[in-house]
Amino acid sequence: MYIGQKSVRGGIEDFLCPFTDMYITQGSNSNFSHKGVMANDVRGRVSGVRYPYYAPCTSRCIRTYPMSGQVMWQSINKVRFANGRVDYATYMTAHDDSMNAYVGKVVNQGDELGKMGTKGNATGVHCHIQVSQSNDTTWTKNEYGIYRFNNEYDLDDCYFVDYTNIIYGMGGDWITTGNAPVIELPGSEAVDQILHVGSKVKFDGIFKVDIIKRNTNLFGNTKLTGVSFSNYYNEKASSYHWIPLDDFTEVDKYGSKIGQDDIVFGGASYVINENTYEVKEIDIPTNSAKLVLNNHEIWIFSTFLKEV
Repeated sequence: MYIGQKSVRGGIEDFLCPFTDMYITQGSNSNFSHKGVMANDVRGRVSGVRYPYYAPCTSRCIRTYPMSGQVMWQSINKVRFANGRVDYATYMTAHDDSMNAYVGKVVNQGDELGKMGTKGNATGVHCHIQVSQSNDTTWTKNEYGIYRFNNEYDLDDCYFVDYTNIIYGMGGDWITTGNAPVIELPGSEAVDQILHVGSKVKFDGIFKVDIIKRNTNLFGNTKLTGVSFSNYYNEKASSYHWIPLDDFTEVDKYGSKIGQDDIVFGGASYVINENTYEVKEIDIPTNSAKLVLNNHEIWIFSTFLKEV
């Protein structure tokens, strides 16, 4: 990938390899600090040089870990991966000595995302990268004590290597966008995950009922709306950030309906919604969409909607 490179087909960004030169020093599921995880450590053409790397897609900073130069990023919209999957990308980069990311920062595809480094007790200058093909930001230790995402994929399943010089790819099955043509049917609107007024969407995920509004069937969810729990609790949230429970079904945190009684408790219950809705308005600065549920208008982040 080169600085400024973009790749959008059928309205969907291709998830690009963020490195101009890629020399993998430690691959996925190794016997060392990658045991049981789908991560790569990548250095550039010359060992010890803090080369820049670029945003593989338009991404927003979700979390930062300054002590290790580590940043969790998530795609603004769903992207196309090298294995053909179209979904959100949630990914971690690490060891950037000059890290200037902050939560909420948006970096356009092709712009500089960070620099290779050694921050966080790394051995040799490199960038650690780890990718989940989902919008799940869960970041927990596995049985070997190594941090991982849910829905991780090996990196040759994740990014296209257009204009990346692969110096040492550890035998990965690396492909370019030319190996993955996109077929668009003439005369039909593509389900491209780029939402607009009139898009038909479903809720994409399992959501916790953070709080129930007193004497109503409305609940608050900080993940869907960005409203803090404190503002919900003190009822400072706007009416359009309270969500009707009517169309939601109680499940456990893994999405199973078995054993659930549809008696929902704030702070304890999880729900899903399998209905289809029409997008009424779009707010680009906040990446939010307006829906109407049971005659009640709500605004939620588009990240948690799937166009159908």
